[in-house]
Amino acid sequence: MPKYDETEVRNLAKEAIKQLGSQADPETIERVVKAALAKIEKTAETPRPPIELQHKTGTRIIITAFGKNQVGILAGLTDILARNKCDVLDLTQKILQEFFTIMLLVDISKSEHEFEKIKDAVIARGEELNLKVVVQHEAIFNTMHRI
Repeated sequence: MPKYDETEVRNLAKEAIKQLGSQADPETIERVVKAALAKIEKTAETPRPPIELQHKTGTRIIITAFGKNQVGILAGLTDILARNKCDVLDLTQKILQEFFTIMLLVDISKSEHEFEKIKDAVIARGEELNLKVVVQHEAIFNTMHRI
């Protein structure tokens, strides 16, 4: 079995807990995580073409953010994207009582900046707005959610 770092295993465990809900007990979580790791290993044995993450090839990113609702969240996040010449292709947001969540699909192919600079700028703006922000390449997002 390949070695997995603590963060990878912890993320799998969190996902298992979320999906198991009230059925989440230590033994069940361990069983689900081991099954997921076995599936990853089996998938890893099948050769696949490399994931293309190169800039300027129509690259799309997924941005998710959540936190306490306040005026200016959408404007603050989209302002950073506009300043970096990123095109918001789709978004969904939800306000549940005082909590705000948003998910954006963004094309960064016309930006003059690399992914990391855009990611850092969006996360920094999110921190200014007291949000937890995650920015991922679409390919990575899709790969993570195939498991």
